[in-house]
Order: sequence, then C-alpha cells, then structure tokens
Amino acid sequence: MTEDAKNSTVDRALRVLEAFLTEDRDLGVLELARKVDLDKSVIHRILTTLVRRGFLEQNPVSRRYRVGLRVWELGQRYVAGHQFEELATAALTRIVENHPYTTGSLSILDGTEVVVLLALRSAGPISVYVDPGTRLPAALTASGRAVLAYASSEDVAAALQAGRSAASHTRPSAAALAKDLAAIRETGHAINRGGYFPGIATVAACVRDQAGTPLGALSVYFPIAPETEDLFAKLPDAVGEAVEEVSRGLSPVL
Repeated sequence: MTEDAKNSTVDRALRVLEAFLTEDRDLGVLELARKVDLDKSVIHRILTTLVRRGFLEQNPVSRRYRVGLRVWELGQRYVAGHQFEELATAALTRIVENHPYTTGSLSILDGTEVVVLLALRSAGPISVYVDPGTRLPAALTASGRAVLAYASSEDVAAALQAGRSAASHTRPSAAALAKDLAAIRETGHAINRGGYFPGIATVAACVRDQAGTPLGALSVYFPIAPETEDLFAKLPDAVGEAVEEVSRGLSPVL
C-alpha cells in the first residue's frame, strides 16, 4: 500500500472500524488513537462521521464507542449472500441430477441485465454450457423476466428500453412484456422456447425475500429436441420447488 492510500480518509476510517475487532467492545477516543496511530482530532472527526452513518454508536453516559447497526447489517448481507449461493447450488444440483440434458444456473439482476453467478451441468452427454459471469438482457430472457416480474416499474422500463436496443431478433413491446410478467406472477415461472438462444429452452423462477423483494432467479436450460420435450411439463414444478426450498432456507434478514 502506498503512503497516499494508507493516509487516505477511507483507509483511516476502515482502520478505526477494524479496531473494534478486538475483544474490547467499547472504545474511547484516546484508546482508538493509540490503536490506529492517529491524532485524537482526526479520530474524533472519523468517529463523528461513522456515528452519523450508523456504523458506530456512542454511549451517551460513558462517551465511549461501540459497533453500530450498519456494521451488523453488512455482516448479515455477507452471510446471506454465501447462504443464497449454497442453497441454490444444492437445489439446482438435485434438478440436474434428476433431469438429463439440463443445466441449472443462479443469476441476479444488475441494472438492465442478469448476471450468471453459478452454473451446474447434468452428467449427460449433451447439455447447455453457461459461463458464470455471463450477462444477458433481462427483458429478453426467462431468468431476467422471472426477476423483473417482481421488480419496480422503473427497473422494468429500463430493461425494456435496453432490450429493444439489444442485438436480438426478439424486441418486446411494453404491452407484450407487461402481459408476460403478469403471467409469470400468476404461474410462478417463466419459460423461453428458443426466443433468445435459438434451439435452447429455459425455465426460470424468482427467489424473493420475506418482503417480496426479488433476490435472483433459478433457471434451467436445455436443448430443444424430441428427447427433452417432456421437460417443459416437468421443470416448472421442479424449479418452483427449488425456489421454495431456497426461500425457506434463507436467513430472515434477507
């Protein structure tokens, strides 16, 4: 780390927060100044900001500082994020093990696109390859629409605009997209029959938190062929059960 980076305001604030990783739950200004080797006036300015932002709290009687609620919330998000992927991996593994030709994926909405976080392929000789990190236009894909069905109207409008400019032969109208999203909310799943990737079908459903906020989509891809025709009937229930399993297992803080 360069001297400039080490002396930056952000680095100093983080060093103050790291001081609370010790066994001392409450710390005073002088203790913090010694621990992070900063002047007391600098420490005081940093503490004032961290208290205002909720990352630290000050005891009104002792005037000492302790970790605030925002730090706990960030920690819970970290745990929940890993928990989400672990639960999704277990649920998708069961689907691909029970249905040849399939590939399961977990994806999240990022702006107007969905980003694939993980992908699991079945053991069969033929399956769809989805590279983690792949970005797809949300308005044009089953995984994206599964999430957009529960997203804000602003997110849907932005995704629709981006979808119209995407390099694809599928360019939905606002009315068509609204109708499709309503159907997804009614059935609980989205189906794409080669509409984005020719010859590739997708069945997807959205995982939501207890408040109904969309967290991501569980999707199953498979090649369209006579051998896979029955998957259109089997996978909606399988994916729906996987979504329920993941939702039940998620921490209440999500």
